[in-house]
Amino acid sequence: MRVQLIDVDSRIPNLALMKISAYHKNQGDIVGFDVVDPDLVYSSVIFKKNKSLAVSQRELYRFMYPDAKFTIGGSGYDLHSKLDDEIEYMQPDYTLYTDVCSSCGNVKKHCRCMKETEYTTMQYSVGYTTRGCLRNCYFCVVPEKEGKFSKAQHPEEWHNKDLHKIMFLDNNILLDRDWFFEVTNWCIENDLHVCFNQGLDVRLLDVGIANQLLKMKTWKSVFFAWDHVKDEKVIKEKIELLKMAGFTKTKLKSLVQFYVYVNDDSDYDTGVYRCRELKKLWCNAFVMFNIDKEPTSRIQKLRRWANLKRLYWSMDISEYNRAVA
Repeated sequence: MRVQLIDVDSRIPNLALMKISAYHKNQGDIVGFDVVDPDLVYSSVIFKKNKSLAVSQRELYRFMYPDAKFTIGGSGYDLHSKLDDEIEYMQPDYTLYTDVCSSCGNVKKHCRCMKETEYTTMQYSVGYTTRGCLRNCYFCVVPEKEGKFSKAQHPEEWHNKDLHKIMFLDNNILLDRDWFFEVTNWCIENDLHVCFNQGLDVRLLDVGIANQLLKMKTWKSVFFAWDHVKDEKVIKEKIELLKMAGFTKTKLKSLVQFYVYVNDDSDYDTGVYRCRELKKLWCNAFVMFNIDKEPTSRIQKLRRWANLKRLYWSMDISEYNRAVA
């Protein structure tokens, strides 16, 4: 059987497609992104704004290959679509992608590294150890998509032992403190460089967790989030806790980053405020915008200033705005 995969818009390698690839290769099928005359076509779309593109691609493939079975999944198409268990629990096919940035881990077309980098097969393992979240953030689809918080898999089930980096896609692993320590101790014992790509819930941070974060090797920032200006007090308290655990100003600047969510232009002023306060506290900011909306000019400038660290640390947003006016 010939199996065509379509990655509509994933920024990091698409985990679902990697599992589908592993499953079909295990069946002896031919699998890839450029398979001719396929019998099966799987398309995955992550962002809702690209749903129409996925549908258009489906119609094109139906015209070109009328006998092929076509399946679309992903959070951008159907929040309730799931892989069959026999596919979900496969170790991903880490050879599927050959254009992954060795520095940031994004696929080439979404890489924004400012330096020359190598694009190769994946140099990190990726997966979930937990699913779901108990929070109900108004902008987040996780509660509807994944349901209540639960354990998923131990990383040893999906980690490629030939790779020394590991990326967790858990949405809120700190909801189970004991599990967090079990997973991270395993990473430390296996000398793995860790990334919690979706961020850690800073509200659940305590001294023990802060010490564990300092102990772990990381290959990206330690990500948290500051979504609402009303959380300023707890954010500042938790940063002080990080400092008490041993995160010096230098370590905060090099390791700690907060996602700053800006839903639309009305959040601009609070977004600027949160970025400035984080900078005062020696932490990085990364502005996240509602991808289903069109950003205004000043939101675009805020994102560019905050997300490019050479700009963020060298000038204020007001100076940047004057420079590009």
